[in-house]
Amino acid sequence: MRLVATMAPGGPRVGGPRPASTVGAGTGVAATRGLVVDYTVTNTGSTPRLAYDIVPQDLGSATLPAAVDAKHAWVYEQDGVLRLSKQGFATAPGVRFAAAPVMGGHVLAPGASVTGKAYAVSPPMLDVPGESFQAPRAAVGTGLTQWQFCVQVDGRAAQARPSAAGGGVVQAAVAAPQGDELVCTRPATIPVS
Repeated sequence: MRLVATMAPGGPRVGGPRPASTVGAGTGVAATRGLVVDYTVTNTGSTPRLAYDIVPQDLGSATLPAAVDAKHAWVYEQDGVLRLSKQGFATAPGVRFAAAPVMGGHVLAPGASVTGKAYAVSPPMLDVPGESFQAPRAAVGTGLTQWQFCVQVDGRAAQARPSAAGGGVVQAAVAAPQGDELVCTRPATIPVS
């Protein structure tokens, strides 16, 4: 897999319509400047792969909503680096779901690519799934100078099924990345607006 990403100052509405969750929000999230990542994930292997690049605001539903914000990414600090990530997390101990929660993504045939955007408010704040999942819980530090972008990619393409989001987006059960399934860029300097 090859992942290429660039970050620049910008707003959440860059490159698409305003998310339904922000319609009528006035000066809320829709007006907040932040950090925008443009990325491309390419399957350099010889078998189809599933890139989990559509992250719902609230992980836990058994279906991907039709109006999912494709720019949403989890935001947390990892080893002193700001990480924007499109990935699943393991279910917390003792938590049982009636139906497996899902994330969205794209099936990448050998040689195929998918491009997209990710967004984080600035200054960055922790944005991870709720307590039903094992995710980082520490606040994002204010003095971070490095960032990286990650996408979970695995071999479960055959298990994906169509989603209501359309546009070739499929859905698959959430699973934490194993081994080398979390593909990340190298840390780079956070751009200043």
